[in-house]
Amino acid sequence: MFFGRVMGWALMALAVLMASADAVLALGPADYAGIITADVVTLLAGHTPDTTEAGQSMMDTVGSAILDLPAWIVVGLMGVSLAVSCRQRQRQRRFAFRR
Repeated sequence: MFFGRVMGWALMALAVLMASADAVLALGPADYAGIITADVVTLLAGHTPDTTEAGQSMMDTVGSAILDLPAWIVVGLMGVSLAVSCRQRQRQRRFAFRR
């Protein structure tokens, strides 16, 4: 649980860093290209993701839509979901009789 929280916070920090880099790219003198998720997947996997079958099924459509999102949104959502799912919770006693 501790490792999940730490990784969630690290992914959220990375998302903030990626958002600021995206803002710097937008304000620069060159054409604004942005950092999309497909670029990050290409850097991590070593090959471009296959989106030629987008539209044939619902999962392909959702997958290609996620790959077209800015990378900081996807990384931030992964970090938030990991941090929330691995948070510490107090044990709740259900059906406990108190006297």
